[in-house]
Amino acid sequence: MKITLYTDGACDIHAENQPGGWAAILQAVDEDGELIRERVLSGGGESTTNNQMELTAVIEGLKALNKESAVTIVTDSRYVIDIARGTKKVVKNKPLWDTYFKLAKMRYVQWEYVAGHSGHALNERCDRLAVAERGKFTRAKSASTSRSESAVATEIDIYLSTQIRGKDRVTAWAAVIVQGGNAREESGRLANTTELEGTLIGAIESLETLPAGKSATVHTAQEYLAKGINLWLPNWAAKGWKTRGGEAVKYRAHWQKLQQLSQEREVHFVFVKSRSENPHFQRGKEIATGLLNQD
Repeated sequence: MKITLYTDGACDIHAENQPGGWAAILQAVDEDGELIRERVLSGGGESTTNNQMELTAVIEGLKALNKESAVTIVTDSRYVIDIARGTKKVVKNKPLWDTYFKLAKMRYVQWEYVAGHSGHALNERCDRLAVAERGKFTRAKSASTSRSESAVATEIDIYLSTQIRGKDRVTAWAAVIVQGGNAREESGRLANTTELEGTLIGAIESLETLPAGKSATVHTAQEYLAKGINLWLPNWAAKGWKTRGGEAVKYRAHWQKLQQLSQEREVHFVFVKSRSENPHFQRGKEIATGLLNQD
């Protein structure tokens, strides 16, 4: 009897903390190639990465096997194969890799690479299952985001914009702060800073200028800021400021400061996708661009 594990993951390959899905199909065939038994497994997560989903599929498939079973794992993930074979070192997702190596020690594992979307029947089947799982978590996350980021009437509105000059990592932020029909402006320029960090700093410095006790809504062009505060921060804190994959949360001190400021007053964070017709965002962009062009 030959056992083969087919696996695949589905998630945005260009971003972290996205909805994702995984699938694993275990097949046992006899010496004539006739299928004896099949088991199909699938799942996913709301905040994950493509590599985490690829590796999770392998782990869950191995868990379903008896100890000391010989298995051939067929995957389209070079990432998984290279680290599993020892040709590359573990950099991210260490807790998942620790689980894999513990499971692999009890089994004889062989690897087979198949190009994704090349017509391989079982790989394509895994892909469809993983994509379907991702869809479940995408819908759940969308509903949660809609509830968490809905606009709430507050005493002060902060319209936060950032601009980055990529060649030397100079970031500028600007905030137009509106209270009772009056608007004022805050801004800053930061050297060697990513756009996300610049946005976090801009939010912190803007909130620190507000009168005590006043409620505020931060309207941001940075989706990661809104989702971080509204969806991910409680889990980060509960896990010792680690992401789902086990890595340290970047800019932890800034997130903690924002958490503190949000606890001191009623603060809401709203991601604004379309900003071209909002004069406050246009003014913020103008200020930030001007700061970048000072030299």
